[in-house]
Amino acid sequence: MALPLCSRCRISLKHISPKPLPLALVLTRSIHLPPSAPRRTLTSATWDPKQPPVMLNDYPQPQRDLEKLPLAVLLRGIIMQSAMSHPLLMDAASAMARKNIHMLTRNALLRFFLDKIFYAQFCAGSTEAEIKNTVSSLKALGYKGVITAYAREVDHSNVTEHSTTAEQQSAHQEHVAQWLQGTLKGIQFANSGDFVALKFTGAGPECVRLLEAGKEPDLVMADAMDKICETAKAQGVRLLFDAEHHVQQAAIDAWTMDLMETYNQNGDLVVYNTYQMYLKESTTTLAKHLERARSGKFALGVKLVRGAYINSDPRHLIHDTKRETNAAYNNAARILATQHLNDPSAPKVGVMLATHNAESIQMMRTLRQEQVQKQQPLAEVAYAQLMGMADELSLSLTQRKNNVDEENIQVYKYTVWGTMDECMMYLLRRADENRDAVDRSLLSQQALWRELRERLFPSSISA
Repeated sequence: MALPLCSRCRISLKHISPKPLPLALVLTRSIHLPPSAPRRTLTSATWDPKQPPVMLNDYPQPQRDLEKLPLAVLLRGIIMQSAMSHPLLMDAASAMARKNIHMLTRNALLRFFLDKIFYAQFCAGSTEAEIKNTVSSLKALGYKGVITAYAREVDHSNVTEHSTTAEQQSAHQEHVAQWLQGTLKGIQFANSGDFVALKFTGAGPECVRLLEAGKEPDLVMADAMDKICETAKAQGVRLLFDAEHHVQQAAIDAWTMDLMETYNQNGDLVVYNTYQMYLKESTTTLAKHLERARSGKFALGVKLVRGAYINSDPRHLIHDTKRETNAAYNNAARILATQHLNDPSAPKVGVMLATHNAESIQMMRTLRQEQVQKQQPLAEVAYAQLMGMADELSLSLTQRKNNVDEENIQVYKYTVWGTMDECMMYLLRRADENRDAVDRSLLSQQALWRELRERLFPSSISA
């Protein structure tokens, strides 16, 4: 007996196959059982007229990657990515902004545009209520958590030779106190399991001088660092110390590794260091830090990035090609995630893959699936992308949580907080970054437009 099909179903089946489908195949494709229900064959003995088969178009459709994105965020993203996919436009806008940064934040019309579009796209807000609302909105999209960072930066042009005058010492203490207060606020705004990112150079010109001279932190700075780490550990918040200019990086590595040795004991992952894999030396640096963690018996926290200072770091220190940088990044990620499998004395490692590169993420996901099949779990691996960028990539990762091989996948969004004035330098860097990544901006733009078209003109069967 043939089951009646409505006209909508006939249209749908026509799209699936150019030829009429056999009745048995139609029935097979029409019946849907929940995953927990036993599989059964439809026969005269099992047919229940009170429970008619679910027709093809009534199947729950796969969720689109950007389906959860609020409409306002979707439209704002289209505006931003459309602008950022034009390098000449971004060059002109960035140059004008740097020359007239004070005018931008004081002109009422420009400030409105910056606040409602640019600032809202990349920043969490300036008050506790705004920040917590942004964090809640991000977690509602399915993210494991957030990485928050205080956006305030200092003017490095005032860095001079060391002076012990009372006035300069007082200014140094004030800068460190402001950095400490802002960081502690960020920890307060975060929830257990979240990350707080911070820059040592945010502590002021004297801190910059110490870093560039390769010296240890002074007592004022050391005391602030300990307070930050102790507070974070008590609240279950983890700290990501950012990489910065190469001239400062050796001291940043030394300061951060010392903090790890103190606070990453007994398997705790409180402190993470950042490694810019576009630097040729980063692979060797990572190997040395792994060995130090092994001998010191503490956990190694690693945030992997490709690099953010390509326009200012010495070119000869950077890999010659993008392909070499990608290889260095992927090899480091693979080694960190698997180094414990064949080495019982290997230190515990936590890896944050901070990347918008889909190939690197797919490499790690494939590796995870392979190791799950072997019943050999990887090290703790998390993924992170910037708020306002690569939403299609971030949300595609959250959609994989029902996959048994990736049930513990962790996806975070990085966002800064602070006033408009405090966030301006961060916003300008985002503009520069998108200017130098036009291909990625175009991909994001296309994904956002596809989602908007799907909402306006939903197809009968989702692709």
